[in-house]
Amino acid sequence: MNTTHSFWDDKEPCWEIMGCGKFIREKCDAWTHPEKPCWEHQNTQCALIMETQTSCDGCKVFWRYGKK
Repeated sequence: MNTTHSFWDDKEPCWEIMGCGKFIREKCDAWTHPEKPCWEHQNTQCALIMETQTSCDGCKVFWRYGKK
């Protein structure tokens, strides 16, 4: 994982909330580039592999940290 400042500092990260295993996390832009929240990435594993989200509007991570 990247060691720069992370959006997820002091927050439960999306990969924990969504229950992503190591294989999924390591291929996800949200994990490899944690300086931005997952909804600002084009290629997250939620859409590509897990097929849980095609839009962040219904995502529990987005509702917890991104919805204003």
